[in-house]
Amino acid sequence: MKLHTTLISGAFVTAVAAEGTANSRLRHLKADSKSLKASSKAAKRGKSRYSSSYSSSYSMSYGPPPPPTPPVLPTPNPTRSTPPPTTRSPTAQPTGTCCNAAALRQTILDKVYNSDDGSIFNSGPAKDAIAWLDGDACDCGQFCSEDQVVQRYILAVLYFSTNGNNWDSCSAPDNIQNDDTCQVQSSYGNNIISDDEGKTFSSGFKWLTCNTECEWGGINCNQNGLIIATDVEDNGLTGTLPNEVAALPRLFAFALEQNDISGTIPSTYSNLARLVILDLDFNSLEGSLLLDLSKMTKLRQLDLNNNNLEGTLGGLGWENTDLLFLDLSRNNFVGPIPTEIGNLPNLRSVQLYCNQLEAPLEWVNCPTADMVADDYICDDSSCKCTEEYTQETCTAKLASNKSG
Repeated sequence: MKLHTTLISGAFVTAVAAEGTANSRLRHLKADSKSLKASSKAAKRGKSRYSSSYSSSYSMSYGPPPPPTPPVLPTPNPTRSTPPPTTRSPTAQPTGTCCNAAALRQTILDKVYNSDDGSIFNSGPAKDAIAWLDGDACDCGQFCSEDQVVQRYILAVLYFSTNGNNWDSCSAPDNIQNDDTCQVQSSYGNNIISDDEGKTFSSGFKWLTCNTECEWGGINCNQNGLIIATDVEDNGLTGTLPNEVAALPRLFAFALEQNDISGTIPSTYSNLARLVILDLDFNSLEGSLLLDLSKMTKLRQLDLNNNNLEGTLGGLGWENTDLLFLDLSRNNFVGPIPTEIGNLPNLRSVQLYCNQLEAPLEWVNCPTADMVADDYICDDSSCKCTEEYTQETCTAKLASNKSG
């Protein structure tokens, strides 16, 4: 959901600038795409969306680099098609990490998994990713630094975990030297363009090619070549979310909304200490929300609506966040709504309707004709929240309107 784009994007741009990483490819983030994102989702899902208005300015600062990432477990193997073959072109084989299988594996083990267990590469997306990286390093011959090796490996794991060969756009070509461009719907990727309907796309190279990963469709990097955004929306992603993403230390935006990704949200994502935007709505995610939000102090947007998430919302460290936007609507959450959510000082929008949640008594209110139904937690099983409901069907007014 991007109803909040002006506000959140302003924070995103400020965060990038704070690291000396602002560049012209991020200027599109200042535009308010509120209406176009709302209409896009309405058209795709057939559900009405509502809009809100916010202040257009927000600033943040970033402290020292986050602590070392704890060990990351390899991602299980999803049901997927066979990775694409690569057509190798003769190149001069560099020394060091490139074309050195043992050095590649040790670098990945050290930087991603904090482990010496080489069996990690024996199965699943990790096996496919390291096999591709072996060929990539030799065929491309230019991505030999530890940062590049690690980033390209993690993106390869993400690709194979989400069945990248079956994506709608930007799938890996047969020839790793391919320079063809592609477009993927994206708000934070590189080289953003708009179509006649106002939808935004990242125009970049296909994934798993010799082109820098910073220019693959939906990816964006800072001036030091470190990934700050992975944003691939409405592109036919399936499979599961890989743990390995947690090893991207500068990641500000992780957005894979409007796909069909299943499984759980890895608890290791709690280690993304610089993450500003986590947008995974309109997928098929399930299980309990196991994020430790007390570690994610830079998080401004948590957007997980329209999934199959369940469990309670207590004990996640809400009080340590500085959220601006929270949408957990249309899931299967149960139990009381933590009072800490209502006490967040900068929270501008909360949407928790169409769960089985119990609201604090001070939130109870009855809607009037000019109130938007999204501002309520509704207990109606049909989840057709409309402004016509009375106190019997809308049980709680949300914190964003309570304070306003």
